[in-house]
Amino acid sequence: MVHYLILERITVYAEAMIVTLTGAFKNAGDYLIGDRARKLVRAHVDAEVIDINRKEITDSHYETFNKARAVLLTGGPAYQKMMYPKIYDLDVARIEVPIIPFGLGWKGHLGQTPQEFEFSTPATQFIQHIHSDKSHYSSARDFLTLEVLKKHGVENVAMTGCPAWYDEAMIDQDYEFSNEVKTLVFSMPAAPNNQVKDVIAGLAKRFSRAKKYLTFQAGYRSTNAQREAEITKWFRSSMFTGFRYGFRPVSFESDFGKFTEVMSQSDFHIGYRVHSHIFSLSQRKSSILIAEDSRGIGQTQAMGGEALKSSDSSASILSKVDDLFDSKGQAVEQSISTMRKTYPTMLDFLGQI
Repeated sequence: MVHYLILERITVYAEAMIVTLTGAFKNAGDYLIGDRARKLVRAHVDAEVIDINRKEITDSHYETFNKARAVLLTGGPAYQKMMYPKIYDLDVARIEVPIIPFGLGWKGHLGQTPQEFEFSTPATQFIQHIHSDKSHYSSARDFLTLEVLKKHGVENVAMTGCPAWYDEAMIDQDYEFSNEVKTLVFSMPAAPNNQVKDVIAGLAKRFSRAKKYLTFQAGYRSTNAQREAEITKWFRSSMFTGFRYGFRPVSFESDFGKFTEVMSQSDFHIGYRVHSHIFSLSQRKSSILIAEDSRGIGQTQAMGGEALKSSDSSASILSKVDDLFDSKGQAVEQSISTMRKTYPTMLDFLGQI
């Protein structure tokens, strides 16, 4: 009888735990993904949520994995060439429970198509292995990701959008366009771009009375291993350009609180950071995203829109600002409507965990 009770407690514990693997280090967007993902799981899956940093996995964590109902690979553009072992260095042979991607996306170069993209052989084997359990399906954050996975033999996946799409307190709240912009946020790109100076100048002219922020989502120092010095120098130069046009620079490096504080003040966001765009839309605020790579293209398309690109002219970007305000935020309304219509698909995904 004693042994039976102990076994029963272990079984209940296992059924009541979900492990999320997240990777928030510097980029505030990664913190947003993890925060929204855990809130969704806690709200819709009858389980305790234990979060583990994907870069800090030790031997002892495998015991935790195998006591859980499932391990969720959570957050960001994980479908990269070296997804395994660069993003998720997991010994899948040691994990006896389902491993389920949750809102993961594909990261390809700007202009690259899913048909042109190839995973490494180890990454392909990893992806196919975690999708081999057909009793569950995974969650992708856009349709381009679905295409990449289908090319590599994976079809048990649904397009749920990014977990960051869903602030459940705002799901039923409608977008109300306002022509008045008291606070403007311009999110900086991850790499130098000649658009920036002219776009900043154009925004300063159009929104001369607004409080203006120049935001650096992963901080003032680049994390690019090959171009760190070059990009960091350009960031500093851009800060001085911003100062001249009335933009206050703000770093969100490892500071989710600062990110939410500043972005919540914004009436209009424009820029290159996907999750500054997503956060704005989730709060029913006007936003325009300029895509640096497939992440931005995929997110804009998934929301039913047409992406601006970092290769476009500054004039075309400023023209898009005019279009947004002349149409009273029609593109924003479309994006929010699509996010709301996709929400039940996210709930269906959570319901099968």
